[in-house]
Amino acid sequence: MRLTPIAKTFIALVILGVVGFVGWHFYGQRLQGGGGPASAGPDGGAGDSGVARKPRGKRIVVGVNDFGGAYPGLVANDGAAAGPRSRFTAAGLDVEFKLIRGSKERLAAFDGGEVDIMLLTLDYLANLVPVYRDRGVDLRAFLMADWSRGNMGIVTTPKIRSVEGLREAKIATTRNTPTHYFVLSLLRNSNLTPAEIEKVKSNLVFATKTPLAGEMFQRGEVDAVAIWEPHLSQAMAGGKGRLLVSTATATNLVADILFARADFLKARDADIVAFARAWFEGVATLDQDRDGSVAVIAKAFAQSPEETRAVLGKIKPATFADNRVFFGLERERAPYVTLFDDAGHFWLREGVIKDVAAAGPTRWMKALEANAKDHGAEKVVENFQFAGGPKAEPLLTKAVSIYFASAADRLDPNARKLIDGFAETLAQFGNAYVRVEGNTDNVGSRSKNVELSRRRAAAVIDYLATQHGFDRARFQAIGNGPDRPLGDNKTEEGRDTNRRTEFRIIPNN
Repeated sequence: MRLTPIAKTFIALVILGVVGFVGWHFYGQRLQGGGGPASAGPDGGAGDSGVARKPRGKRIVVGVNDFGGAYPGLVANDGAAAGPRSRFTAAGLDVEFKLIRGSKERLAAFDGGEVDIMLLTLDYLANLVPVYRDRGVDLRAFLMADWSRGNMGIVTTPKIRSVEGLREAKIATTRNTPTHYFVLSLLRNSNLTPAEIEKVKSNLVFATKTPLAGEMFQRGEVDAVAIWEPHLSQAMAGGKGRLLVSTATATNLVADILFARADFLKARDADIVAFARAWFEGVATLDQDRDGSVAVIAKAFAQSPEETRAVLGKIKPATFADNRVFFGLERERAPYVTLFDDAGHFWLREGVIKDVAAAGPTRWMKALEANAKDHGAEKVVENFQFAGGPKAEPLLTKAVSIYFASAADRLDPNARKLIDGFAETLAQFGNAYVRVEGNTDNVGSRSKNVELSRRRAAAVIDYLATQHGFDRARFQAIGNGPDRPLGDNKTEEGRDTNRRTEFRIIPNN
């Protein structure tokens, strides 16, 4: 069939129109910083490909999961997209919280420029920083979103009663995730020997997805599972498992943080200061108007109000005061630094990263510093109650060789330094009692050794309370004297082993 001149002209115009629209569409997106994975980050700097991209004005997209860390932001924004009561809008920002449940998928969106700010756990950031640095991308954390307070834990068969009881266990988890890190942290803080820890690690069974790890435990294929909610509760269903430990006890171990590319933060520094201010207003509203906040969150994430309340019961949204302490506005050795360093060395030993990054330079403090004047009197608030003494069995035991002069109960500088190091570990178990047990060799009178070991335990507790601010009600001083030897008292080496102090971490139930 031959086309008339008019038909040919019409077809040509249609083709030109389509080509023109496609060109305009993609070119326009590039100008707005909306390019795909091959282009750079949305921060005015170079991404993985090294191609520069312009900032997207006042718009900020935050990639989040639905575990709870995003809740204050949703409240501040009056929804995932800005609602009529958005505090971000009031600050001149256009903020969207983009729900991307999988961390790998969320990172892909971050790499592709769809997301400006990422929500992930700090331990996860520790293995990302060296990898992104090798690509020429500098990552910086600028805000703590929450502490996990029960939404992650380890479920075991009933016969396993402590972390040391895991020495022969087969444990299911997902590789290189916060649950994997949680297991490794608890092993390191226990009395297991390095050889025993390696044996436990060799018995780890890695599931490809979190629910699959829980299913392995339910089928009886493993002795324990490290997992997060809602799969944590599901693993205990039917009486097959007991909760060994969760972040309700290890309260200051797993933190959600917000981070972005350093050049994005630099280019948008005033906006990020305003973003942080609005975020903290969301934290305050979440505390003051729980019902209204739950309604906003449930609608944004398509959850039931009951689901939202359950998650809120297992996190602690971070106030400015929590951020001030966490990032170290007042002291150099902050929890952020300790946790980042610990996680980095874990991932190095596991072969996930080739080298570790220094923690200090990964903090971007300007947003907190700029907001400090508005929160000068704010204090960290915890609701842990310690009364009546511990009722549960010890979760783990850690022996530390704290030496005293003969017949003395005063701490020397070396002893104080050892206790300072353990205090960082102790701070991670904020909702736990601590039984401090003094032990001696068998040289001298048993009764005098028992009393001396009790006084030494009391001296350790006094130092932890006065120098590190721990609540005295958490502690018990026990003097075992020579009654619990670990070494042979017939040898000097054995007697050295027996002159030790043991810290038993007991969940506050």
